[in-house]
Order: sequence, then structure tokens, then C-alpha cells
Amino acid sequence: MDEPELDAALEACEREPVHIPGAIQPHGALIAMDEQLQEVRQVSANLESILGMRVADALAMTPERLFTRRWLDQIRTQLESPNRYGAMIVSLRIRGRSQRFRLLSYRSGARVVAELEPISGNPERWLFGAMADWQTELSGHTTRDGLLRALTALVRELAGYDRVMIYRFDEDWNGSVVAESLSAGADSYLGHHFPASDIPAQVRQLYSIKHVRDIPDASAAAVPLVPESDPADDSALDLSRGILRAVAPIHVTYLANMGVVASMSIALHLDGRLWGLLACHAASPNILSPALRDALRAMVQTACFQLELIQARDDAVLIQRANESRDVLVDERGEFPEPEELLERHGKDWLQVFRASGAVLAAGDQSAGVGTVPDAESINGIVAWLNKHRTGELAWSSSELGRTGLGAFCQPARAAGLLAVPLPIRNARHAWLLFFRSEKAETRIWAGNPEKTIDRQTGRLSPRESFASWKETVRGQSARWLSVELRAATDLASDLAVLIAAGEISKLNQRLERLATRDHLTGLWNRYRMEETIDQEIAVAERYGRPCALVMFDIDHFKRFNDTWGHDAGDEVLVTVARTVSTFMRDADLAGRWGGEEFLVLAANTGLEGATRLAERLRAAIAGLEIRDYGSVTASFGVAVYREGDQRRGIVKRADLALYAAKEGGRNRVEVSAG
Repeated sequence: MDEPELDAALEACEREPVHIPGAIQPHGALIAMDEQLQEVRQVSANLESILGMRVADALAMTPERLFTRRWLDQIRTQLESPNRYGAMIVSLRIRGRSQRFRLLSYRSGARVVAELEPISGNPERWLFGAMADWQTELSGHTTRDGLLRALTALVRELAGYDRVMIYRFDEDWNGSVVAESLSAGADSYLGHHFPASDIPAQVRQLYSIKHVRDIPDASAAAVPLVPESDPADDSALDLSRGILRAVAPIHVTYLANMGVVASMSIALHLDGRLWGLLACHAASPNILSPALRDALRAMVQTACFQLELIQARDDAVLIQRANESRDVLVDERGEFPEPEELLERHGKDWLQVFRASGAVLAAGDQSAGVGTVPDAESINGIVAWLNKHRTGELAWSSSELGRTGLGAFCQPARAAGLLAVPLPIRNARHAWLLFFRSEKAETRIWAGNPEKTIDRQTGRLSPRESFASWKETVRGQSARWLSVELRAATDLASDLAVLIAAGEISKLNQRLERLATRDHLTGLWNRYRMEETIDQEIAVAERYGRPCALVMFDIDHFKRFNDTWGHDAGDEVLVTVARTVSTFMRDADLAGRWGGEEFLVLAANTGLEGATRLAERLRAAIAGLEIRDYGSVTASFGVAVYREGDQRRGIVKRADLALYAAKEGGRNRVEVSAG
């Protein structure tokens, strides 16, 4: 297969109109109406078997006669409520008997769609009591692997699938199975990888619109819509927000080749981004009750919230280790070591914090390295390339330098990955902090050969016929850099810049003054200046008995701005928040950027009540922001007041603990230190 042919097939796959299949799955019925709910436009061909009325009769009815005025009013209420969730349970007379249905209504362009799924037997009231126990169990896990194993086991036990797995996306949208629960005899895919084309972009987008995809029987024939298109404008009906959308033929073949008849997937969104899927497979049809399906979705939401907390704790550990390293630099104020001396003192600690195999500090004509790094000539080439191609960026990283312009300077065994941060001194083109990672060879197990095949008759991608393990050795790559590592390295680089610039005070007096006191991005006081001022204020409080307080706050879900729109978006959020805080502070208050997305306000001559009011005022001001296309932003606050015998680190720690309590308590709130 030549590359143009493959590209054409991939492009055709991306354009596949999976959201407008013109059909539904047979375990429910569909009725599409005009926007004013005055006319029935389309119905599913199985209407008689589900609702007991002929298709022609339904198309001739008004929606009010079809649903009754009571239920039509309920549909209107559901559509008009901006916070509506889930569906309604309705009872309709079918052949003289009352039949209960789950009715999901949603807007689709200029139409309103109603999907009805029959409910048999008694309501699953036991679910309501059990849900609290399940959520408590999931919330008790403190590790990602333990949480995901518990989730897969619980879902399989409740839903009766043969295989339940957690499918996680990487940066290139390839998937890998990171947790799994199996029934006896089911094939395992734990640790297996799947190519991004298995779940193409338009399908991933559907998971952001509708988090659940339920296919009770992929082998069942799809039920067409009648008429095929809207008689008013001949348009196809978009079923993206529904649960009954028919299965694309290529996906039917894919599931059949995998030996799967019933499938259900629930999206896992973390920080507003699709992180992975809970995927369920069965070798025979498996029709879940709507109530159980909704309960499983709620369980996944609980797991996502817990995953965010676990990730936040892991990030906090790394940030704390990085801050401890920065604290050591703070203690060296007044000394102005050269790059070589800095790395000799602190380089090994930095390698551990950033999981790096080597580090280089390049400042002007001087550079020094620690650990495994490229030779001096290659370092010069790397810095020259960064100066040319990465100016203006706070941090840049790659885990596969062979695919960048730096491949000529880096041998994978010594440097397969790079995290590069410009130091904001002199001209950023002259100073860089570089962390290297050596190659991490990986034997990757794919679920079938990931190479694409094309159907010669249609020119389209063809699903692979076998999902047997297929091994591939991946070389030339390092472990991937985390967003939190980029943020921590940027903060460290800022501190290093202060030390290096201070050593050149005779040549850079004006610039040094700003670097020594102001954060280079937001213009607020930097950490060094804030620490000095806190020490001074504590001394005044101790001598004269004057109160003072610290307000520490952190931008909520900041990671999603960087992940979704890039680091420039994150920078804009930081600058906007800093400008807003400056506007709403009192004359006696002093604000600074403590690190990353964390800020600190020193409220002089202020007790607990006044500091709490100040924090609430700042919280409300930030919550009222709308930042370009990025939307709203919130922050969590912690307040601590001076108490007799306090040192700086003590009051800062209490404010930080209060901030963490605000995060744990739901974010966008103010918490006061208990001490």
C-alpha cells in the first residue's frame, strides 16, 4: 500500500458520517418532531413493535396525540432546562396495557428527537441504595491502578459483560488497556495497544457530546428511519446526542472480528479532556436496563473525580520536591555561583525531581552539565536550534528528538528526550535550562497488527481480522514529559535566572532589580520578594503585636487550559488573574506569584475576619472572569493568620493546607486554617 493511498483512506475514515446513520438500533424506538412540537417528521420503522402503532399512523398524528399533552409538556420542560440530566420515565398505553419507557429527548438542529426504550419488570430501586456504597468504595482508593481495577471489577459484576477494561489515550490518541476484569475464558487485552484509527477523531468527538455508547447486540439489523430524511428540508437527522444511534458497518465488522456481540463504552473525561474509555464486551447480546446504565455512568463520573484528586496529589508531591530544591536556592541568596558550581551543588537533586538522565545549564558563553548529556559541540547546536525555533515559549519538550530538528545533535542512548526552558535573563536566546532523558526501549504489544489494510473494492480502511498479540519494539523514545514537570522546571528556571542575573549586577542593574522583585510573566512580586516581605511583616507582628494574614490561592483545573489550548492560553489566564487580583486588593495588601498557578497575598495589619473577606472578594472577582475563547476560571483559597512564635514556613504551610482543603471540598471556595 503506497502512502497517498493510505492517506486517502484515513481521510475518508475521518469523514465517515457516523452521527447521521439514518437508522437506530432495534431495542428502542425514535420519533423526530419539528422544533415547535407541532408535527411528526420522522419515526423508526419498528414503531409498531415497540409502541403498537403503524408508521403511517404515527406520521399522520400530532405529537400531542402521540405522547399526550402531559408528557409533551414534560418534554418541553426538559428541553428548556439548562441543567437537565438524564431522561424521564413515562407510561404509555400500548394495545390496551400500560407500558413504561425511558424517554430521552434532545434537540437536533431544528428538530426535537424523542428516543424511547421499553422498561420491563419492577424499577431497580435497589440501585439507589447501592450507589452510595459503590461511590464510597471508589472514593476510598488512593492509587490510579487500584481505583481502575476496582471500577472494572464492579462494572463487570453488575452488568454481566465478559470483559470490562479501561482504555487510556496517549498524546497521539493511540489507546492502551491499563486495567481489566475478565470472566472465565475471555481473552485478555491488558497491556495491549490499539492504533488511533480504531477510534477516529469524529468518534472521539461524539464521546464529548454523549458520554455513553451502548450496543446491546451488534449483530441485530439496524432499523431505518421513515422517511429517510426530513421531508421539510431533506436533511439527515443528527443522532449524536442519542443512545439508540445505529452502529456503523465498519464498527460492526470490527466487533465481529474481535468476537464481540454486545459492547458498551463510557467516556472518562479528566480536566475537561477525553482521557480514556471504560469499554465493556460480551460474546452474546446484553441489553442493560436504562437505570443500570445510568448508574454505571454515575460510577464512572465518581471514578473520574477521584482520578483527578489522585493526579492532583501526585502533582503536589512533585511540586513540593521541586519547591524544596528551590528553597535551597533561596538560602543561597547573596551568593552568585557560576553554572558549573550550581550544577555541582544541586544537579543530582534536579535529576531525581525531573526523572532526567542529564541536565545542562547554558548561560551566555558558559555552560555546564551533570549526568548523561550530549557533548559540548552538540549542546551548542541544540541551543542554537532552540534560539531559532523556540523563542518566546516558556517551556518546550519532546520525547522523540529523532523526529525533530535536534535529531542530528542527539544520540538516543544519551538523549532521546528533552525538556528545555529559557531563562528570562539578558536575552532569552542566551540562557537555557535543559533536562535530557535517555532512550527507553519498549516492547509494545498491539491487539493485532496495527498496519492498515484497505478494501480494494471500496478504497476504504478495512478492520483487521485478527486481534492476536502482535509485538513491536519501539526505540528512539524517552519517557514522556508531564505538564506538571514543565511547570516545575519553568519555576526553577525563574529562580536560577535570579541567581545568575544577580551575579552580573554590575552589567545588568536595571534588569536585575525587576527580576529580583517581580515575576517575569504576571508582573506581580516574585517568590523571593514575597518571602522577604513576609519575614519583615512577621518581625513587626512579633514586636508590636500587630496582626497579619496570608491568603494563598490556586487556579482550579489550570492544566486543562494548557492541554486544550496550549501554554499560551495558560499564560493568558495567569496574566488575567494577576491583573484582576491587583485591581481588587487594598493599598496595604501585597500580592505575588508563589509558583506555577499558585499565588500569595500578604494582608498586613489584618486579622482573620478581614483576610477572609478579602479572600472572598478575590474569589468572586476571579469567578466572574470570561477569558476570550477559554471560558470561565475559578480559584480555591486558603487563609492563615499570624500566631505568636510563627516563622514564615509555618504560616505559609497552614495557608497551603487550608488551600488543599478548599480543593478537596469542591474548589472555588475559601477555607480557613484550623491552626
